[in-house]
Amino acid sequence: MWRLTLSLFCLSLLVACEKPASDDYFPLNQGLRWEYQVTIEHPERLDTKQLIIETLGKTTLKEEAVSIRATSDGTDYYLAQRADGIYRLAKRTLVESEPRLDSSPRMVLPLPIAQAKGKTWSTISQPYLIERVYEGMDVMTADMLQFPMTYSVLSLDEAVEVSAGRFSHCVLVEGQTDLSLYADARTGNSIVPITTREWYAPGVGLVKLEREEPLNTDVYKGGKLTLELLSFED
Repeated sequence: MWRLTLSLFCLSLLVACEKPASDDYFPLNQGLRWEYQVTIEHPERLDTKQLIIETLGKTTLKEEAVSIRATSDGTDYYLAQRADGIYRLAKRTLVESEPRLDSSPRMVLPLPIAQAKGKTWSTISQPYLIERVYEGMDVMTADMLQFPMTYSVLSLDEAVEVSAGRFSHCVLVEGQTDLSLYADARTGNSIVPITTREWYAPGVGLVKLEREEPLNTDVYKGGKLTLELLSFED
């Protein structure tokens, strides 16, 4: 009996620690762990922190199998792999007891990757870096807090060098949109070009991300966020 128990235990470890496939650009295997360096450049300051992401395992949402990715900032993301892509279906923050479904599934990466160059899609995004200079001033409207962003696969063969090493044959995804917001009394409304660039390496996943929200007015400040992979454990 103990031999059977031991065998089952070893099998569970093998499943939990299964390595991602070499052609998997968004691995969802249980037990994977990514550590990133996050740098945020604001017009008047520089912030840095580390972010850890771990794949916890699988669950079911609306009768669909999803994988849970937990971040060190306390947010869980629920992701599903479908025939045409990886989708985010829900998220759960520290103050929520249950995952909150997105209004519609958000594509993260199209599949199959080998046929994805030139693929374009739209999904909902929000400002990550724009902040008010003084509390109590003009607040952002609902349209400014969430807006559609158009993503495209620009390349399937990028080379990226980060602290974790040099990665070849990466997929480059770029997202773009123009956000209109009231800047200040002098200039009125401003159009802020928001750009996101994401590099995904085979067998690893996201190795680098750049987010630019350039804005420097009396009311709002934007900036640039860079996320780079420090280590990956499979």
